Amino acid sequence: MVLVQHRPGRKLKQSLLTVSALALVASLFLAGGYWMGVRHHLDALTENQELKQQFTALEKENVELRGVAAVDRHGSVLEKKATERVRQDNVQLQDKVAELQEAVSFYKGIMAPLRNDKGLRIEKLSLQRAIDAERFRYKVVLTQVANNSSYVSGSVHIRVLGTVEGEPKTLTLSALSESATKEGAKFKFRYFQDLSGDLKLPVNFLPEQVEVVAQSRGKKAMRLERMFDWKIEEVKSDVGQR
Repeated sequence: MVLVQHRPGRKLKQSLLTVSALALVASLFLAGGYWMGVRHHLDALTENQELKQQFTALEKENVELRGVAAVDRHGSVLEKKATERVRQDNVQLQDKVAELQEAVSFYKGIMAPLRNDKGLRIEKLSLQRAIDAERFRYKVVLTQVANNSSYVSGSVHIRVLGTVEGEPKTLTLSALSESATKEGAKFKFRYFQDLSGDLKLPVNFLPEQVEVVAQSRGKKAMRLERMFDWKIEEVKSDVGQR
Protein backbone atom coordinates (compact mmCIF):
# COMPACT_ATOMS: atom_id res chain seq x y z
CA MET A 1 0.00 0.00 0.00
CA VAL A 2 1.27 3.51 -1.04
CA LEU A 3 0.08 6.56 0.63
CA VAL A 4 -0.52 9.63 -1.71
CA GLN A 5 -1.21 13.06 -0.47
CA HIS A 6 -4.73 14.04 -1.34
CA ARG A 7 -4.94 17.55 -2.94
CA PRO A 8 -8.47 18.15 -4.20
CA GLY A 9 -7.72 21.68 -5.69
CA ARG A 10 -4.91 20.54 -7.95
CA LYS A 11 -7.14 18.64 -10.41
CA LEU A 12 -9.51 21.56 -10.58
CA LYS A 13 -6.61 23.90 -11.32
CA GLN A 14 -5.32 21.65 -14.11
CA SER A 15 -8.77 21.46 -15.62
CA LEU A 16 -9.10 25.25 -15.56
CA LEU A 17 -5.69 25.66 -17.21
CA THR A 18 -6.61 23.18 -19.91
CA VAL A 19 -9.90 24.88 -20.62
CA SER A 20 -8.17 28.29 -20.70
CA ALA A 21 -5.54 27.01 -23.12
CA LEU A 22 -8.21 25.56 -25.39
CA ALA A 23 -10.21 28.78 -25.23
CA LEU A 24 -7.08 30.80 -26.13
CA VAL A 25 -6.29 28.54 -29.05
CA ALA A 26 -9.90 28.76 -30.27
CA SER A 27 -9.80 32.54 -29.94
CA LEU A 28 -6.57 32.68 -31.91
CA PHE A 29 -8.10 30.51 -34.64
CA LEU A 30 -11.22 32.67 -34.72
CA ALA A 31 -9.17 35.86 -34.86
CA GLY A 32 -6.99 34.43 -37.63
CA GLY A 33 -9.99 33.29 -39.60
CA TYR A 34 -11.65 36.66 -39.19
CA TRP A 35 -8.50 38.49 -40.25
CA MET A 36 -8.07 36.21 -43.26
CA GLY A 37 -11.70 36.83 -44.25
CA VAL A 38 -11.27 40.58 -43.88
CA ARG A 39 -8.06 40.47 -45.88
CA HIS A 40 -9.65 38.46 -48.66
CA HIS A 41 -12.58 40.88 -48.69
CA LEU A 42 -10.22 43.87 -48.89
CA ASP A 43 -8.25 42.18 -51.66
CA ALA A 44 -11.49 41.47 -53.53
CA LEU A 45 -12.58 45.09 -53.17
CA THR A 46 -9.19 46.31 -54.38
CA GLU A 47 -9.22 43.89 -57.35
CA ASN A 48 -12.81 44.87 -58.17
CA GLN A 49 -11.83 48.54 -58.16
CA GLU A 50 -8.86 47.83 -60.40
CA LEU A 51 -11.08 45.82 -62.78
CA LYS A 52 -13.57 48.68 -62.89
CA GLN A 53 -10.78 51.11 -63.76
CA GLN A 54 -9.47 48.76 -66.45
CA PHE A 55 -12.99 48.32 -67.83
CA THR A 56 -13.50 52.09 -67.95
CA ALA A 57 -10.15 52.53 -69.69
CA LEU A 58 -10.92 49.74 -72.18
CA GLU A 59 -14.39 51.16 -72.82
CA LYS A 60 -12.87 54.59 -73.50
CA GLU A 61 -10.27 53.05 -75.78
CA ASN A 62 -13.03 51.10 -77.56
CA VAL A 63 -14.99 54.31 -78.17
CA GLU A 64 -11.85 56.01 -79.51
CA LEU A 65 -11.09 53.05 -81.77
CA ARG A 66 -14.65 53.07 -83.07
CA GLY A 67 -14.28 56.75 -83.83
CA VAL A 68 -11.01 56.10 -85.67
CA ALA A 69 -12.60 53.20 -87.56
CA ALA A 70 -15.56 55.39 -88.51
CA VAL A 71 -13.20 58.09 -89.73
CA ASP A 72 -11.22 55.52 -91.68
CA ARG A 73 -14.39 54.10 -93.23
CA HIS A 74 -15.60 57.59 -94.08
CA GLY A 75 -12.20 58.45 -95.51
CA SER A 76 -12.18 55.22 -97.51
CA VAL A 77 -15.63 56.00 -98.91
CA LEU A 78 -14.56 59.54 -99.78
CA GLU A 79 -11.38 58.22 -101.37
CA LYS A 80 -13.34 55.72 -103.46
CA LYS A 81 -15.79 58.43 -104.52
CA ALA A 82 -12.94 60.78 -105.40
CA THR A 83 -11.17 58.04 -107.37
CA GLU A 84 -14.37 57.22 -109.26
CA ARG A 85 -14.98 60.91 -109.94
CA VAL A 86 -11.43 61.32 -111.29
CA ARG A 87 -11.90 58.21 -113.45
CA GLN A 88 -15.16 59.55 -114.86
CA ASP A 89 -13.57 62.95 -115.48
CA ASN A 90 -10.69 61.26 -117.31
CA VAL A 91 -13.12 59.28 -119.45
CA GLN A 92 -15.04 62.45 -120.27
CA LEU A 93 -11.82 64.30 -121.11
CA GLN A 94 -10.66 61.45 -123.33
CA ASP A 95 -14.03 61.42 -125.08
CA LYS A 96 -13.83 65.19 -125.49
CA VAL A 97 -10.29 64.99 -126.91
CA ALA A 98 -11.37 62.25 -129.32
CA GLU A 99 -14.38 64.36 -130.31
CA LEU A 100 -12.19 67.42 -130.93
CA GLN A 101 -9.70 65.37 -132.92
CA GLU A 102 -12.54 64.00 -135.01
CA ALA A 103 -13.84 67.53 -135.56
CA VAL A 104 -10.38 68.76 -136.61
CA SER A 105 -10.03 65.87 -139.05
CA PHE A 106 -13.50 66.62 -140.35
CA TYR A 107 -12.76 70.30 -141.01
CA LYS A 108 -9.35 69.52 -142.50
CA GLY A 109 -11.01 67.03 -144.82
CA ILE A 110 -13.32 69.79 -146.06
CA MET A 111 -10.75 72.55 -146.48
CA ALA A 112 -7.72 70.48 -147.53
CA PRO A 113 -8.76 67.00 -148.64
CA LEU A 114 -6.18 64.31 -149.15
CA ARG A 115 -8.05 62.86 -152.09
CA ASN A 116 -8.60 64.59 -155.41
CA ASP A 117 -12.39 64.30 -155.33
CA LYS A 118 -13.87 67.73 -154.83
CA GLY A 119 -17.34 69.12 -154.56
CA LEU A 120 -20.33 67.42 -152.92
CA ARG A 121 -19.64 64.39 -150.75
CA ILE A 122 -21.76 62.05 -148.61
CA GLU A 123 -19.50 62.09 -145.57
CA LYS A 124 -21.16 59.73 -143.08
CA LEU A 125 -24.34 58.17 -141.77
CA SER A 126 -25.09 57.76 -138.06
CA LEU A 127 -27.83 55.61 -136.56
CA GLN A 128 -28.89 55.81 -132.93
CA ARG A 129 -31.52 53.76 -131.14
CA ALA A 130 -34.43 55.70 -129.67
CA ILE A 131 -36.57 54.82 -126.65
CA ASP A 132 -38.92 52.75 -128.78
CA ALA A 133 -37.35 49.43 -129.80
CA GLU A 134 -38.31 49.85 -133.45
CA ARG A 135 -37.58 53.58 -133.67
CA PHE A 136 -34.19 55.00 -134.65
CA ARG A 137 -32.66 58.42 -135.19
CA TYR A 138 -30.61 58.88 -138.33
CA LYS A 139 -28.18 61.61 -139.37
CA VAL A 140 -26.61 62.07 -142.80
CA VAL A 141 -23.64 64.44 -143.05
CA LEU A 142 -22.99 66.12 -146.41
CA THR A 143 -19.85 68.12 -147.18
CA GLN A 144 -18.59 70.32 -149.99
CA VAL A 145 -14.88 69.70 -150.31
CA ALA A 146 -12.47 72.43 -151.48
CA ASN A 147 -14.94 74.06 -153.85
CA ASN A 148 -16.89 75.78 -151.09
CA SER A 149 -16.82 79.35 -152.35
CA SER A 150 -20.50 79.05 -153.31
CA TYR A 151 -23.53 77.23 -151.96
CA VAL A 152 -24.53 73.78 -153.14
CA SER A 153 -28.18 72.71 -152.98
CA GLY A 154 -30.27 69.69 -153.82
CA SER A 155 -32.06 66.80 -152.15
CA VAL A 156 -31.21 63.53 -150.41
CA HIS A 157 -33.11 60.26 -150.68
CA ILE A 158 -32.65 57.40 -148.20
CA ARG A 159 -33.63 53.77 -148.58
CA VAL A 160 -33.27 50.93 -146.08
CA LEU A 161 -32.48 47.50 -147.47
CA GLY A 162 -33.29 44.36 -145.50
CA THR A 163 -35.43 41.25 -145.35
CA VAL A 164 -38.90 40.24 -144.20
CA GLU A 165 -39.11 36.55 -143.25
CA GLY A 166 -36.06 35.86 -145.39
CA GLU A 167 -37.31 37.72 -148.46
CA PRO A 168 -35.40 40.88 -149.57
CA LYS A 169 -37.29 44.13 -149.18
CA THR A 170 -36.42 47.80 -149.68
CA LEU A 171 -38.21 50.58 -147.82
CA THR A 172 -38.00 54.28 -148.64
CA LEU A 173 -37.56 56.86 -145.91
CA SER A 174 -40.97 58.33 -146.69
CA ALA A 175 -42.49 54.94 -145.74
CA LEU A 176 -40.54 54.81 -142.47
CA SER A 177 -40.76 58.41 -141.26
CA GLU A 178 -43.79 60.64 -140.87
CA SER A 179 -41.71 63.77 -141.46
CA ALA A 180 -40.07 62.53 -144.68
CA THR A 181 -41.52 63.15 -148.15
CA LYS A 182 -41.12 61.42 -151.48
CA GLU A 183 -39.24 64.48 -152.78
CA GLY A 184 -36.46 63.76 -150.25
CA ALA A 185 -34.73 66.00 -147.71
CA LYS A 186 -33.59 69.37 -149.04
CA PHE A 187 -30.09 70.70 -148.43
CA LYS A 188 -28.23 73.95 -149.05
CA PHE A 189 -24.83 74.77 -147.57
CA ARG A 190 -21.29 75.95 -148.27
CA TYR A 191 -19.16 73.73 -146.07
CA PHE A 192 -21.25 70.97 -144.48
CA GLN A 193 -24.74 70.16 -143.30
CA ASP A 194 -26.41 67.32 -141.43
CA LEU A 195 -29.88 66.00 -142.25
CA SER A 196 -31.47 64.14 -139.35
CA GLY A 197 -34.79 62.67 -138.33
CA ASP A 198 -36.54 59.63 -136.91
CA LEU A 199 -37.62 56.45 -138.62
CA LYS A 200 -39.57 53.43 -137.40
CA LEU A 201 -39.03 49.95 -138.80
CA PRO A 202 -41.83 47.42 -139.30
CA VAL A 203 -41.89 44.65 -136.70
CA ASN A 204 -40.80 41.82 -139.03
CA PHE A 205 -38.30 43.88 -141.01
CA LEU A 206 -34.59 43.11 -140.46
CA PRO A 207 -32.41 46.00 -141.75
CA GLU A 208 -29.05 45.25 -143.36
CA GLN A 209 -27.94 48.33 -145.32
CA VAL A 210 -28.84 51.97 -145.90
CA GLU A 211 -28.55 53.58 -149.31
CA VAL A 212 -28.06 57.36 -149.40
CA VAL A 213 -28.50 59.20 -152.71
CA ALA A 214 -27.62 62.90 -152.95
CA GLN A 215 -28.66 64.90 -156.02
CA SER A 216 -27.39 68.47 -156.41
CA ARG A 217 -28.83 71.16 -158.71
CA GLY A 218 -27.29 73.85 -160.85
CA LYS A 219 -24.66 74.03 -163.56
CA LYS A 220 -22.43 71.50 -161.80
CA ALA A 221 -25.23 69.18 -160.83
CA MET A 222 -24.09 65.73 -159.74
CA ARG A 223 -25.57 62.56 -158.33
CA LEU A 224 -23.87 60.62 -155.53
CA GLU A 225 -24.76 57.22 -154.12
CA ARG A 226 -23.25 55.60 -151.06
CA MET A 227 -24.14 52.38 -149.27
CA PHE A 228 -23.76 52.03 -145.49
CA ASP A 229 -24.11 48.95 -143.31
CA TRP A 230 -26.92 49.11 -140.75
CA LYS A 231 -24.90 49.77 -137.59
CA ILE A 232 -26.24 51.35 -134.43
CA GLU A 233 -23.72 53.67 -132.78
CA GLU A 234 -23.62 56.41 -130.20
CA VAL A 235 -23.66 59.87 -131.72
CA LYS A 236 -21.20 61.96 -129.70
CA SER A 237 -21.85 65.33 -131.29
CA ASP A 238 -24.26 67.02 -133.62
CA VAL A 239 -22.99 68.76 -136.71
CA GLY A 240 -25.07 71.77 -137.66
CA GLN A 241 -25.51 73.66 -140.84
CA ARG A 242 -22.74 76.05 -141.89
